[in-house]
Amino acid sequence: MECNLKPGADVIVVQQQCPDNMPALAMLYSPWQEWEDVYELPEAIRRGTIFPGLDKPFLEGACSCV
Repeated sequence: MECNLKPGADVIVVQQQCPDNMPALAMLYSPWQEWEDVYELPEAIRRGTIFPGLDKPFLEGACSCV
């Protein structure tokens, strides 16, 4: 595994050798988090994030396509 990190880069690219017939397991989109209002510590611990903008509901069983 090779890590490609250039000085001043926003992105770290990890390159692995994978068989050509292996499909991608997942893709990630992670926008840069802007520092805005934050929850107080007890509320942040309860919600699992300090950022209200990342506080999204968990919709268990939302995928009913199977």
